[in-house]
Amino acid sequence: MLEEAINTLKEAEATAKGMLDGAKLRTEKQVEDAKQEGAQKAKEARGKAEAEVSDLMRTIERKAGETAGELVSNMENKKAAIGAKAESAMHKAAALIVERITTDG
Repeated sequence: MLEEAINTLKEAEATAKGMLDGAKLRTEKQVEDAKQEGAQKAKEARGKAEAEVSDLMRTIERKAGETAGELVSNMENKKAAIGAKAESAMHKAAALIVERITTDG
């Protein structure tokens, strides 16, 4: 009877050890799977972020180009207006000089 109890105990220990080893292997596999899944999700998130940054950069560059074009156009308009005023002032000055020469002379 004692021998039977010892054998039963040894079998129970062997079963428990097998269950423990199996649980350990399953846990290690789950941890490895979780690491791989995490790495994959991080890679996907990085790719998504890079695509969003690329889109944002294209938008910024387009808007910067539009703004630069508007600034150039505004400056050209101001340049033309200043040139027109200068030409008008030059004609007035020339007319004044001619008037003074003809009235004095």
